[in-house]
Amino acid sequence: MLATLVTLIILGVMVVIMFNTLGGSPTGSTTTIRGVTATTAPATPASGAQEAAVSACQANYRAIETALADYRALNGSSPASGAAWATATANGGPFLQVWPESALYYSITWNGVQLSVIPVRGMPSRGSDGASSPRSGCFAA
Repeated sequence: MLATLVTLIILGVMVVIMFNTLGGSPTGSTTTIRGVTATTAPATPASGAQEAAVSACQANYRAIETALADYRALNGSSPASGAAWATATANGGPFLQVWPESALYYSITWNGVQLSVIPVRGMPSRGSDGASSPRSGCFAA
């Protein structure tokens, strides 16, 4: 029951984000404020896909961070490198149902010490989900 409620809340938030991202006029809009005219560019499918990839990457990164914290709390140390620890039933697991992967845009790796995001294009981030300027990690996905 609680899981269903949480799922519905998450889906609701995602719908609001989608409407805010894709909302507006498909041909762009113009706003005039006393002698100042500002024209906004239309939301494009490419920009929406970029934002979705960044959001998915950040959510996956946080899920793995949480799984790492749970593993450390139960076992007193960090897991070995790789992804097998997250889905294995050993050591109190599984901590994740599957290791999140997105071969099109990025991969998230655990080397036994540090979590890293390696985008297909752009600079990798080590120990964080990345930065927006300069773009690295999830932001370069």
